[in-house]
Parts: sequence; structure tokens; C-alpha cells
Amino acid sequence: MGEELYGTNVEASYSDINASGVNAFGNNNTIHHISYQGQPPAKPIIRDLVGVPDLLKVYAEAAADSSLSALLHERSTACLTGRPNTGRFSTACAALARRHRADRVREVLLPEEVGPEALHRAADSLAEDHGYVLRLTGHRHVETMRLLADVFRQRSASLLLIRDDDSRAGSRHSAEVPHQSPAPVAVFRRHLQHQLRDRADLSGEENEWQVDTYLQHGDLRAALESTYGPREVVPLATAVADRHPADGDAIAEIVGMSQPRRRARAADVLRTEVAGGDRRPRRAEQHERAFRIAYAVFARQPLHYVFEAASLLLEEIDGQAKRPDWGRMALQHPVSELLGPLDVDWREGREAARSHVGVSRSAWLRDGAMRGAIIDEAWHEFDSTRPAILKWLDTLVASDDEPVRRAAGEAAGLLAHHDFDRVCTDLIDGWASAPRPRSRQAAARAIVVADMGGNVHHLVRRKVRDWAGGHRNYQRDAAALVYASGLQQPDLSWSLADLRRIAEDRMQQHTHAVAESVYQLYLHSHDRADQIIFELARWSDDRQLQRHAGNALLILASRTADDLPSGAADLMTKLAASQVDAADLARLWQVSLLATLPSRRAWLIFGQWLHRADSDESFRKSIGALVTDLAAVPALRHRLQFHLIRLSEFQNGLPRWLENAMRE
Repeated sequence: MGEELYGTNVEASYSDINASGVNAFGNNNTIHHISYQGQPPAKPIIRDLVGVPDLLKVYAEAAADSSLSALLHERSTACLTGRPNTGRFSTACAALARRHRADRVREVLLPEEVGPEALHRAADSLAEDHGYVLRLTGHRHVETMRLLADVFRQRSASLLLIRDDDSRAGSRHSAEVPHQSPAPVAVFRRHLQHQLRDRADLSGEENEWQVDTYLQHGDLRAALESTYGPREVVPLATAVADRHPADGDAIAEIVGMSQPRRRARAADVLRTEVAGGDRRPRRAEQHERAFRIAYAVFARQPLHYVFEAASLLLEEIDGQAKRPDWGRMALQHPVSELLGPLDVDWREGREAARSHVGVSRSAWLRDGAMRGAIIDEAWHEFDSTRPAILKWLDTLVASDDEPVRRAAGEAAGLLAHHDFDRVCTDLIDGWASAPRPRSRQAAARAIVVADMGGNVHHLVRRKVRDWAGGHRNYQRDAAALVYASGLQQPDLSWSLADLRRIAEDRMQQHTHAVAESVYQLYLHSHDRADQIIFELARWSDDRQLQRHAGNALLILASRTADDLPSGAADLMTKLAASQVDAADLARLWQVSLLATLPSRRAWLIFGQWLHRADSDESFRKSIGALVTDLAAVPALRHRLQFHLIRLSEFQNGLPRWLENAMRE
């Protein structure tokens, strides 16, 4: 689904965090450094940029390179200004690597409400002969450079600020360098050379000749020149390298699946021209566009959803134009006429998209990523379209049909990727606050889809944090659904703090969203299991949170290593390797085994642990110690004897090692 909306630019990895450290949360311009009580200490966080050596292998020269090098040679502080998503961060890292070394480039992340002057107080954390990059918002760059110049000069270090270019060329400070995106052909050349060198084992001359040969393809060069930035160029280079040696047909196929070509085709799809001066029925063009937009939104869904949604969109368009209600006109336009250029897709996909439930017609796109391209084109290229589309999506989310709500949530997420504040204000925040659970589910889906595009990571996580820490229990429930999808904050501690605030809501007492969210954190932070178990053990001390702690433990305790049904539980393996605290795990088992509702399931899972330890001696010591700790609790001592002998695993009696563990 992410590839349908964003093509090859999709970023669906929730574990690819932007900052690390003790309780660190951050992305792009700001970072929040918190405790579980939400008190951020005013201390900058500095991290190594370990990917700079790999970046230099594929870095394409930018116009700002020579100016930056000269400026950093003269000054200890400088500023690079430019638009986001143009490769300015890569340019900054490359400049600092040239000035110092590739392994001596670091990034400074500032807590919220902490200014860059905090670096003056934290000067001891700055290393000698290192380069530091700091993304800065606002207009304090000149003051920051002047304030910190001596601090970095004394350490033979460099500070390079990055900020949005919102000034005229004539008013720039002498220490500012404007940044422009590198030439797309140059980016393509560097990436393709690097990939061919690794895959095809070509000499330098052969490599250069192969790249030049590919660049002689006119359609490929045209596609490169139409890209929106380096992020769209790199997939083209990767696709060519994957198909190497690629002939003309392969190049044409690669170009046809590129984002520039998809945008061009989407424009053709939504363009309705009158041929030969023929008279057409009123609002025919709007009807065709509305049908094609609905066709893209409901891709892979039965065609009757497209008809109904197109009618609703026309009603919203008429409402925006303050036209009288014309009603739903029937038997006017056949599907082939309404679809126009998409008619080929529809006809070819009749059999491929045939539903198992007997639906004979479905919305089908040969290139699935055209779905997002058409929605994108409709949002950006037609006047006064946005209010009608937003109201239309709001109407769709109120539908009783789950596929309709799902499609509306996905479309809203794509639009939020382009215009986050407006779409959240007009749509997603309202869905997250709605009493109907299905609307909150749509809000969660939309916010996850927006994150997949890669440009609004920090805005998405700030929104989820606001929902989790707000005063509306419905929004907290929406935040729980987002976390249950697998999305996480850039640091595990921040995610756990949010989940604790959500779990404290009484509305969550009979749901499993928090437990599923903890499980997702465990999957994506597998090496931090000790921190998750530690936090859950703290939850078990709070009566309001005990059920969530127990439910989360049972999900984690059921997960086998490498997801093999016959394998040992992953937590058992970590306990045996002393990778989780035994006392914390014992506390969680105590809560689960004594609980009222999940106790039967808890005893079954615990019995599986004991049976595994009985058959595998490597687990016997750690599980025996766990049983001893549990038997030390008076309320559990007799229950252990009562329940264990009734489990199918021990119908013939308890093994001696287990009886000894219970007696000890």
C-alpha cells in the first residue's frame, strides 16, 4: 500500500530512528530529551554520523561545495541555507568531512525550548578537530555563529548550521552559503557507478563507459531532469543497476515506472479535452475527473465503490460552487468514457482483479503506484479542489463499509504528507477525537500512511505525542492504535512513556492496543528487551496498569525465537543469557498468573515454558530460579502446585528439578 501511494520513495521502516541516547527523541530540527515524568533537561545531545564514509562514495558535487570549503577554512562557524529535500544535509556532511575527516563528523540535536547557546555551556562535550552540523529553525543563525565561534575555534573544530532559505540573496550574511540541489544526472552517475562497481566488477573505464551509454538514452535523461530531488534519482540508478546490462526496452520500462513519468501520466489522466469542438453534457469534465480520482482512491476495490464515491465527490464539488442540487444522473456516461486513459488498465485488469467473493469488476491499475500519483495531481493541479476533497474524505470515513473507510484514511495520509497541518486540522484530528472507534482507526491509518512518505516524520511523531499526552481519551485511543501499527518514536523511552500515559486512561482497560504496541516496540527494539521488561515491571506496581503489563507479557512470552512454532520462547532465551532482569520478569509473571481474566492463558503459556525447560537443560537453571522466585510469594505457592499438575504437559507428575525449585 505504501508503494502504491509513494512509489519507490516509500519509507516504511519504523526502526530507522534519527537520534539515539538516553531518553532521546528527535527528528530533523528539534529533539526532546525527557524522563518518564516528562521533564526535559536543558542539555544538547551529540551523536556520531556513522554513515558519512558511505555517503562520500556516492556524493555528487553541489554548487556550494567550493564556497563552503573556503568558508570553513577561514571560520569556525558557517551556515548553509536551502530548501528541504534538496540534499543540503549531505552537502554539509561532505564539507565537514573534507575539513576534518569522515569519521569525525557529528550532529548536534537540541532539546525543545533550548537554544544553541547551550553549546557554550556544554563546551566540554565538543571534541578536538571534529565537524558538527546543527539544523536550526528561526532567524538566530547570525547570533549563533557569533556566539559560538570562539568555542569551536579553541578546539580547532567547525560548526555548520543548516536552515531554510527564506531570505533574499542580497541580504545574506557573509558566512552564509546558498545551497541548490546537485544536478540529477550527476547524482545518477555517482550512484550507478558505485552500484555497478560493487555488482558487476567492472574496471574504472568500463564503468564510466557503461554509465555514459545509459545516459545516451533520451527518455532516461528527460526523466532525470524531471525529478523533484535526489530521492527520486536514486531509485532510477538502482533500477538500472538491477537490470544491468539493460537494453533499450529495459530502460524504457524503468523510465515508465519512474515518479516523473507517473506524474506526467497522472496529468494526462485528469486532463479532459473536448475533441473536434463536440458539445458535451454539462459538467462532463468534472464527472470524468471525479470518477478517475475515485478510481485511484479505491484501487483494487469493487467498482461499485468507485461509482458511489464519485457521486459523493460531485456533490461536494457542487456544494463548493453553490450550484443547485442536480441529483445523481443515471445512464449518461459508460465506464470506458469516464475512465479515459485508464480504460486500458480497467480492461486488462478484469480477470486479474476478479474478487474471490464474486465481484466481476474492480478498479485496477497496471502500475499500482499510479494511485498516489493521481491523488497527488488532483490535490495540487486544480483550483478550489482541496476543500471539496477534504469534505469528501470526511464523508467517506463515516461510511459503514470498512473498505471505504480504509481507502479514505489512506488517501488522507497521502495528502497529509503534502500538507500536514491543513489535513490534520480539517480531517485527522477530528477523526482522532470522534466517539466512533472506526473513525479513530481511520485517523491512525492516515497518520501512519503520512509517515511512510518520509518528509513528515517529525510532524507525525509530534502529533502522536500530542494525542497521547492530551486530555481527550479518544485521541489517546487513536495514539494507541498508531503505536499498535508498529510506528515508534526515535527513542524507546519516549514510546514507553507515551504508552504509559495511554494505559492510565480507564478507557483502555478492556482493550489490547497498549499490549500490542509494546509487542511492536519489542519487535523493532529487540536488543532493548531489558528496558521494555524493566518498564513493564514498573507498570505492574500500579493497579491501573497491571492488566496492560500482564497482557503485554503474555504476548511477548508467546513469541518464539525466529518465529518458529517449535522454537523456544524468545524471552526464555534472553533470560537464560541474562539479557533481561530475572526479578523484573518474575514480577510480571506474578501479576499475570494472579490476574482474574488472563490467568488461564497465563498458566498455559507458563506451562509451555516449564515443559521447554524440562526438555532442554540449557533453560533449566534460569527457569528454575524463576519458579523459586514465584514460589516465594505466598499467594502463588499453592497455586503453582494446583495448576501445574493439571496442565497437559505434567499429567504424569512434576519433574524433580521443578519440585525442588518450588520447595526452595
